[in-house]
Amino acid sequence: MNKIIDFVKKELSCDNSGHNFQHIERVVKNASYLIKYEGGNEKIIITACYLHDVIDHKLFDNLDIQKDKIIKILIDNNYLPCEIEEIIDIIENVSFSKGNINECDNLNLKIVRDADRLDALGAIGIVRTIEYGNSKNRLFYEEENLDRTKIGVIFKDSTNTSLSHFYDKLLKLKDLMHTSTAKKMAAKRHEFLLIFLEEFYREV
Repeated sequence: MNKIIDFVKKELSCDNSGHNFQHIERVVKNASYLIKYEGGNEKIIITACYLHDVIDHKLFDNLDIQKDKIIKILIDNNYLPCEIEEIIDIIENVSFSKGNINECDNLNLKIVRDADRLDALGAIGIVRTIEYGNSKNRLFYEEENLDRTKIGVIFKDSTNTSLSHFYDKLLKLKDLMHTSTAKKMAAKRHEFLLIFLEEFYREV
């Protein structure tokens, strides 16, 4: 696993969008916790967690090249063809845009998805949202698009701001968790998002 870890560190070394190796380590930690209570193939899950952002259209232009790199590193580390096939399938289907709770019957994929999505919630999720927005030169919010008629609810911000990301993705994640353990963890982190938004609207 050390060679895979070194490979991932190198691939993500220049990231400033919230998808760096610290994110990877947190996803692995989440997955390890979920495995204790939900089961799954630890080797497949942890490997997929380490590699899941190496094939990401937000980070890399040529995903075929990235996929070939992953296959090579797995072959070099003596993974079986069936293991490689499943790891690639998990990586290609882990993202928020690729699927929801009704589209998955693979426990290993469920755990990797949950582990990754948990890192988009809570305090860390807020930090990562700001990091990603900054990497794309996005404003956090636009004054003219706020609606303060109800604290914590935004009606008109359909623009490409970091604040809109809360409504486009983050606040939906709680209901997209697969495993019961992740659902409990997500509920707590979801509440923190709501607390943050309520305070944000008060201050602006």
